[in-house]
Amino acid sequence: MFGRPADTRPMDGLADWHISPDAWLQVFRSPEQAGGALVNLVVDDLDRTLAELGGRGITAGETQPGARGVRFAAVHDPDGNRVTLIENPVAD
Repeated sequence: MFGRPADTRPMDGLADWHISPDAWLQVFRSPEQAGGALVNLVVDDLDRTLAELGGRGITAGETQPGARGVRFAAVHDPDGNRVTLIENPVAD
């Protein structure tokens, strides 16, 4: 896609291309998600973002911890597409 091999392959079936310091494209094998979209967005304050979305009637799943202080929560639309909101304090 970018005329070069993936920058990383963090696990079986997953390839990452780093487009810029703050953006990357992940391609992975997931038969259950075929035909749908998965988008990850980094936010400065996950709690504030979830509260703002809640005020608009958008409910996210439970906040999950990740490695090195990362936290994330996912929002699904009626078609099953997923947007994961990620707070990464290490990147600041």
